[in-house]
Amino acid sequence: DTSACVPAADAKMGWVAVCALREVGREPVRHSLPDGTDIVLIRHGGRLLAMSNSCPHKKASLHRSGDIEDLGGDLGLCLRCPKHKSKFGGGLFVSFATGKCTTRRQCSRSDGVAAWAVPTYQTKEDDGVIFVRRLAEHAAPEPAPAAPTRAAADEQHARLLAAKLLRIRALSPDSDEYTLQLVEERDRAAFAQEPAAMWHLWLAMGGVSREYTPTSTSEDTTRSGLITLVIKLYSKGEMSDQLARAAIGDLAAVSPPRVTLRIPAFDLAPTPRGLTFNLLAGGTGVAPCLQFLRRAKAAAACVQMLYSCWTLEDALLAAELEDLAASWPERGFRYAYVLTREKDRAVLVDAREPKRSRTGGAAAVRGRRIDAAMMREHLVDRRQDAVVMTVVSGPSGFNARCEELVRRNLTPEERGEVVVLDA
Repeated sequence: DTSACVPAADAKMGWVAVCALREVGREPVRHSLPDGTDIVLIRHGGRLLAMSNSCPHKKASLHRSGDIEDLGGDLGLCLRCPKHKSKFGGGLFVSFATGKCTTRRQCSRSDGVAAWAVPTYQTKEDDGVIFVRRLAEHAAPEPAPAAPTRAAADEQHARLLAAKLLRIRALSPDSDEYTLQLVEERDRAAFAQEPAAMWHLWLAMGGVSREYTPTSTSEDTTRSGLITLVIKLYSKGEMSDQLARAAIGDLAAVSPPRVTLRIPAFDLAPTPRGLTFNLLAGGTGVAPCLQFLRRAKAAAACVQMLYSCWTLEDALLAAELEDLAASWPERGFRYAYVLTREKDRAVLVDAREPKRSRTGGAAAVRGRRIDAAMMREHLVDRRQDAVVMTVVSGPSGFNARCEELVRRNLTPEERGEVVVLDA
């Protein structure tokens, strides 16, 4: 029963405890409020979003929808009503950001649908519990940029930043590196300053847009106009389909940098000494961690990281991690690979490339997932100060499991603030 978890001050402000944080991931889930209202929640881009679970047309439960799509503009992330997948010009969509309804394509009922809306909710997390309150005067989440439809690509490209696909390089069996070149030199100024220690942009192609964390720096883009993204391809992903059909020279659109996570200590002048952080990365979730590591190195912070992937061949950005570890002040960065589908062998990862070890001798654990003993061995260092923050970055299942492990097995001094970022 989460109702007993609501502090008196929060209750007066309309906040209601809903469920444990670990219960909400990247798929929509249903929960009931104490007054009987059904809401649907989802985690997207590091944010928790919530709205009424009832479609305004025939009261279908929106959480049953497997169709989650970013429609851009004010609408942002939307759910398609499970009863109207083909009607209403390709489906009736409901926006988490505004509660407004829309159709995929213009049809005879589009104007009427645009007048429909459902209640939306502000969300927050405290001590592993999700709280919501009905949005009225409260600000809605920042909308995603509009993705260009095929018919309006030129218009959308004008509002975003036009870019062309320059290179594609395979990094692992299911992940590629995409290099984009900004078309207009004047657009490079949008990247002149990183908005936060961790930031992202939106990539829009063929009517689909998604958030990605560049592995290139803002300085790289300002100087050369190049943007590098590491993207995992899925068999049924809409953006994956667009990328699979993409050819060198194809046009896309990107947004200017958007804030993913601010690290207040990094913004202080001078930066405090002795800062300590934990990172747990899964799959392509290592890309935001790479961005974080660059800022942490500049601050001479101490960082411990566990990076989980299936096999050594699936490890991404290994050379970049090796370079950081080798050049970090006072050897303040240490990391270990967790290779869940490899059998246990040596303590150190073998060199797979004759001229350079892919992991630089980093410790590796094979045939296991991250567990409590592993975290205590690789993340807890009694010689260092209390941890400022633990960042978990990966797929939703990985994130939920690791967050629970962190909160259950590390003391507040060993974990600091816990932040979860969906990759």
